[in-house]
Amino acid sequence: MDRRTLFGMTGAAALAATLRPLAAAAKEALPLDLRGQDGQLRRLPSLDVASNQEFLTEVRTWVQSAPDGLMRVARARAREVLEANGYGPRDTLPVAKIIEMMEADATMMASARAWLSTQQLTWQGVKQLFDANRDAYLEELRAAERRGPGSLELKPAMHIPDYAKHEIHIQPGGYVGDPLAGYIYHYGTNNFFMGHNNQDEVQVGVATAAPAPKNGNVKRVLEIGCSCGQTTVALKRRFPDAEVWGIDVGGPMVHYAHMRASELGVDVNFRQALAEATGFPDGYFDMVVSFIILHEVPNAKNTEIMQEVSRVLRSGGTYYPVDFFTSSAPPREAYGRFHRWWDHRWNGETWALQHMDYDLPGDLERAGMAVNKKGPSATMMRNAGYRGRPNLFATKRV
Repeated sequence: MDRRTLFGMTGAAALAATLRPLAAAAKEALPLDLRGQDGQLRRLPSLDVASNQEFLTEVRTWVQSAPDGLMRVARARAREVLEANGYGPRDTLPVAKIIEMMEADATMMASARAWLSTQQLTWQGVKQLFDANRDAYLEELRAAERRGPGSLELKPAMHIPDYAKHEIHIQPGGYVGDPLAGYIYHYGTNNFFMGHNNQDEVQVGVATAAPAPKNGNVKRVLEIGCSCGQTTVALKRRFPDAEVWGIDVGGPMVHYAHMRASELGVDVNFRQALAEATGFPDGYFDMVVSFIILHEVPNAKNTEIMQEVSRVLRSGGTYYPVDFFTSSAPPREAYGRFHRWWDHRWNGETWALQHMDYDLPGDLERAGMAVNKKGPSATMMRNAGYRGRPNLFATKRV
């Protein structure tokens, strides 16, 4: 491809054109462990696809966080648009008004398009690779079902509520619709964290920061919305003598989580279950942890989840939620709200807008929990606005 052709394309079309040759490589069936391990991460069996993912991670990092990246440029452009319309950068405006002013702006939408293109191409690359090896990966999951350490509880006939069926983050098939969703999620989200999470560093940070009960007694720990089990594994490593559980509505997610944990030799238990209906006895857990589940759930369901968290915690037990706005206030400035809107509109974040108005502390208090807004920071949440900021936690009242 010559330079005139390349630079005459849109950013998304240029990225797609450079990556087309990788589609053939992604469709070739390969031994699952062809390239061995990188620490606790099994390398992707195709070097071409792995290189493609590294490239997309670099693109995403530039778009999202580089000093000269597109999001920084878009934020500056937002100030110009606001000023041209007679507003200041921190004026609180209705989302509809913000969209009216900013949606048609070429600079801001180029930033959004580049970000979403990396998202789409990330999913495309890993999904094609796993689909090419589908039979082998499905057999790997089945072979691990009764293997220890740890246990797995799948519920194939479980009713999946409509709110959980969306293709979150535009992941093809979402968390419940593709039997290989756990594989796709794990490797796709490595791109989300921009190269900082190949060894579960983010989830280790969350598990390490989670406050234990004051009496230090930790016999049972639960993670709700555990996805592929990274935080659950990290919690077991922190509390090796505790009974540790991870639950998720996505059967494919806990299926993969159990397989991976058993390969790592970590004795954790996984159950397919709703966060608002866990199936555990009253007062069973000393600690409950959640990581980036709350903004994927309608506010009304989060109210139910807080009731369930309180129910399964013993008196004095702790709940540590890490999510958007558990360590900072929702955005009120126009560009921040515009960013949340296009994430909602184009990136499968169905509940992102209403989540900005969710009263988590109020729901926790009404569920019988005492809220501390100056809890430990989940310090490994790099490039996501969490580093160094206190994260709220709650304690079940005695």
